[in-house]
Amino acid sequence: MKNKKWKNGLVHLTLIVIFSLLMLPIFVTFSTSLETFRGALSWPPSFIPENPQWINYVEVWSGRYEFSGPFINSLIIGGMTSLITIIFAFPAAYALTRFTFVGRGSLLFIVLMTQMFSPVVLIVGLYQQIQVYQLLNTLSGVILTNCAFTIPLAVWLLHGFMKSVPVDIEEAAAVDGCSRVRGIIKVILPLSAPGIAMAGIYAFIWSWNDLLIPLIYITESSLRPVSLALTDFAGQNTIYWHEMMAASIISTIPIAIMFAFVQKYFVQGFTAGAIKG
Repeated sequence: MKNKKWKNGLVHLTLIVIFSLLMLPIFVTFSTSLETFRGALSWPPSFIPENPQWINYVEVWSGRYEFSGPFINSLIIGGMTSLITIIFAFPAAYALTRFTFVGRGSLLFIVLMTQMFSPVVLIVGLYQQIQVYQLLNTLSGVILTNCAFTIPLAVWLLHGFMKSVPVDIEEAAAVDGCSRVRGIIKVILPLSAPGIAMAGIYAFIWSWNDLLIPLIYITESSLRPVSLALTDFAGQNTIYWHEMMAASIISTIPIAIMFAFVQKYFVQGFTAGAIKG
């Protein structure tokens, strides 16, 4: 019994140390966001500001940086990218899971292989296409390009998850008089909620963090997302670390809230896709 308690205590202590190390960058970022310009550059650094400058957040959000505009733009880009990704990836994953046709295995391989290409390799061709359709300096152009990268992996993730949903459930629904479409809506869609949440979070995080595509497509200051707006805090010879850290904390809030609400579904979807895929 004592050995078991010692082992449990050691495991808990190890987890606490790992968690503390993981939280250290967040703590330093938050601490720096409450410093003055000189305080952020002082040495040795002060991890707990003597006079917290909460005004930094006001200055970043509604002051000269007007970070609220890019924040809203990123919410629009991330939300629409997630929605479009789920709308297209869900039926594609269902078809690849439930229907048997020639080339299905090869198609799945091709879908996964698209993740081997970096956006940097394709950006010239993508830029030309967006220019042809007159979508430069529009949020729509950024959203559509993001979807081109998020949909393939979302299809693969949902395919792996849907393989864990028994076919017998659909057959039972069909016996009760449900059509295939109604069976998908009433049965498969609710059971696939963890996988859908996982795919939606992946698409949102991709679009929220991406810098390359907005950097190439967007030149209008009113259309910039947070990833691009964060570069405003680096001047020609000076970096305003205190305000940059305040903006960084603000930019992490949507991701933190999303994980807090859908963490259970995310873990279930990731586990199911990994085991059954």
